[in-house]
Amino acid sequence: MSLLRLAFPLFFRPARLAVAAAMGLGLLAGCGGGSSQVDEFVPERLLVFGDELSVITPDGRKYTTNTVDDNGIYKCDNSPIWVQNLAGHYDFVFAECNPDAIGNPQAKMLARVGANSDGLADQVRAFSTGDSIRPNDLATVLVGMNDVLEAYDAFPTESEEVLVGRIKAAGVRVAHQVNELAAAGARVLVSTVPDMGLTPFARSEDIEFGNARSRLLTRLSSEFNTAMRLELVNDGSKLGLLMLDDLMRAMHRVPGVYSLVDVDNAVCLESAPLPDCSNATLVERSGTAATGSNYLWADAYRPALSMHSQLGSQAIRRATSNPF
Repeated sequence: MSLLRLAFPLFFRPARLAVAAAMGLGLLAGCGGGSSQVDEFVPERLLVFGDELSVITPDGRKYTTNTVDDNGIYKCDNSPIWVQNLAGHYDFVFAECNPDAIGNPQAKMLARVGANSDGLADQVRAFSTGDSIRPNDLATVLVGMNDVLEAYDAFPTESEEVLVGRIKAAGVRVAHQVNELAAAGARVLVSTVPDMGLTPFARSEDIEFGNARSRLLTRLSSEFNTAMRLELVNDGSKLGLLMLDDLMRAMHRVPGVYSLVDVDNAVCLESAPLPDCSNATLVERSGTAATGSNYLWADAYRPALSMHSQLGSQAIRRATSNPF
């Protein structure tokens, strides 16, 4: 089965749909009118691996636009990141954001700030030291953004050819780790990394060095994603692919569809770096007020809440429609 079929498991051409319908009727007739269906996979735990795009700090802050009340107290459940939206679909909570003090939270925060492809293996190893993967675990993996930035930071001291080789190897490492999680019994939702050539950081690099820099960041992001996807073992029953790169490009290209007013600049004040940024520390703009929901970027590298809402919805759709 191709990666395209994995990403869109319910996509059929009309002609094939008609054939499938006819075959289904024939099977029903041959079986005396009986029917069957694939039971939806219902996880018992959610295991979250990756970098800061999935992190909730011990005090409930996230590396995006947070929410505080009138007293300046962070309200971690009012600005959910994508894995919180996914957890909420199954009525799971994280220990890091558990305002109702629910016992034995079933969502486990294993992602770490600054993690790269090597860090992913460390996270899985650390988890496996005191626990083990179970057949009813749902795992998420979103990592690679920092690999792209690390590779870019070596340019032009190192050539693009060398950096592409390094970033491909990073993508392969992530895929192998995802495959191992699936082989151990987990169902895994794995995401591509965002196109780092669209970031405010890339725009600032273009201003200083010329627009070839944002294109380089885009190429490195694409090489990572392609290498990772090609190495994923895709049997259609254990893995679900989330297309964060496509999502971010669509949000950048047609912002109005996503109710965005700015897709080029960071919404958080530089005086409130992540994870300190909140609704009380956003830039001022004329006209429509800036929020975490109408800006694409929180800071120079990381998306605002708008992305998390969209990716969370995509994750829920994939988890519930994939034939796990």
